Amino acid sequence: MRVVATALVALLAWCAPSSATTTSGGGGETPTTAAPTSTAVVSSTMIPTTVTESPSTATTGATPETTAAPVVTTSAAAPMTTQPGNQQSGFESEILAVTADDLAVSWHTGCPVGPADLRAIRVSHWDMSGTARTGTLIVGSAYAGDLVAVFSDLFEAGFPIERMEPVDRYGADDDASMAANNTSAFNCRVVAGTSTWSEHAYGRAIDLNPLINPYVLANGSVFPPEGADYVDRDADVPGLIVAGDMVVQSFARIGWSWGGNWSGSKDYQHFSATGR
Repeated sequence: MRVVATALVALLAWCAPSSATTTSGGGGETPTTAAPTSTAVVSSTMIPTTVTESPSTATTGATPETTAAPVVTTSAAAPMTTQPGNQQSGFESEILAVTADDLAVSWHTGCPVGPADLRAIRVSHWDMSGTARTGTLIVGSAYAGDLVAVFSDLFEAGFPIERMEPVDRYGADDDASMAANNTSAFNCRVVAGTSTWSEHAYGRAIDLNPLINPYVLANGSVFPPEGADYVDRDADVPGLIVAGDMVVQSFARIGWSWGGNWSGSKDYQHFSATGR
């Protein structure tokens, strides 16, 4: 009996289901949960990553491409704002390189200076109605910065300039430019009645409001003829230039002389670096 009982207990133990689980996916067995691998999946919010990107690009976990910093270049033609303190008053300026195409009929081969020796200055000025305008003068490169300072002074003082355009807009015709009361500088031409280059041919002379500040010869001739009504320097006319005024003083500060101080002929419109 003991042998039978022992055999029966062994048989019952062998037939009873095991409490251990298996990793097999077959049958109705419950799969064992796999242990996590050594590489954990971590939320990107747990370990912040500093990424430099453009504002339009969404931040990703990928390593951003390196973007080269923009290269800032400066060329002769690039605008240069001068007199930064005057920006508060509204005065603005630029100095730009010019080409032969820019100078058009005001320059030609054989002129005493080339386009590389000249600059366009764009400056704010008041017109005769008190409206702020932007005018352009072509001047010698050596004088550009100083002349910007002069026109800043004139703007600050409220001195009116009717118009300011390169003389090529008038076909390089000095008479037409003067009759239009146009303030201009460079013009590759000779002094009237001579074979001598004008100071304007070097970009070192400016004619300012030439209609109301005419050129009066010693014999009484007036250029432009339409300026005859403005020979009197005591006239109360906006834009008139008189001895010792702020216009004359401002040009004097950069070493330029006024033609109104000449003996004999009086060139009331004319300022130059050489006094000629």
